[in-house]
Amino acid sequence: MPRWRRLSHSNFIWHTVLYTYICIILMLTLMPIITNLPNIFSGFSAEINFHPFIDWQLQRGSYLTESLLNISLFIPFGFLIQKTLKLKPLSAIMIGMIFSISIEVLQPLISTNRVGDISDVITNTVGTCIGIFLYQLYKHK
Repeated sequence: MPRWRRLSHSNFIWHTVLYTYICIILMLTLMPIITNLPNIFSGFSAEINFHPFIDWQLQRGSYLTESLLNISLFIPFGFLIQKTLKLKPLSAIMIGMIFSISIEVLQPLISTNRVGDISDVITNTVGTCIGIFLYQLYKHK
């Protein structure tokens, strides 16, 4: 069996939608890229918040809106990952979590005014789970 199989027209479209959506997520979460190369090469350490939902506790900013937007952003991702890759739900959740962690680690590295946040990883993963659940409903209808 060849390593690369030919996709049906429908599968090709679903894969294209997934890859396009990944690009949209990256654009929304990583742009603008403002690097400060001297800081990166001089032992600069990225700021990452490891206190889950600290903004909720301190009532800083629009924490509820931000959380709901993060969840909403990853619902289509969970649906599309499950639809295109046909993974077990736990594997699809892990992909969503790893993708989210990657974004949160990159944010402070590529821009000096960005901070990675564990709350975003949690809410993005919740969105992925909801998307996977919706796919399961779609698949069994």
